[in-house]
Amino acid sequence: MPSKNVVPKEKRAAHPQRDAADALCRAARESCQQHVRLSRLLALGAEDVEFQGAAHIAGLSDQMLADATMRYELAATDGRGKEPEDWWRAANALWMASREYTRRCAASDAAGARFKRHGTAQLGELTLDYELEMSARMALKQACTAYGALRPDTA
Repeated sequence: MPSKNVVPKEKRAAHPQRDAADALCRAARESCQQHVRLSRLLALGAEDVEFQGAAHIAGLSDQMLADATMRYELAATDGRGKEPEDWWRAANALWMASREYTRRCAASDAAGARFKRHGTAQLGELTLDYELEMSARMALKQACTAYGALRPDTA
């Protein structure tokens, strides 16, 4: 039986930039993890129902990442606050990698929808879009690792 959704009361954060960056890191990790799961199911030849469910979850995690990216962007407009310079650089690198990954996901989704029926010429363009998305995901993982080295208790 599913549990009830509990929404905590809104509170004023002592470290809004850090809290937003921590949430961004968690969302990025989850997105990457769900895409690894999706790749494994594809390699296993999982049934369509299971694969579609996992694809839906991966899409939700990508949306969560996009939302966390916007939240960090809003929090960072006030500057780094009391946070150290090395943290600020790692958090901004994570934000930029998240923004690029979100942009690449949208581009490959649009290309996939545009080329439902495609010939060999469109296949090259579609492949390029997916490879750029994969490259952006790898950069996101690297930025997450760098941020996690500074904030190991982020999990």
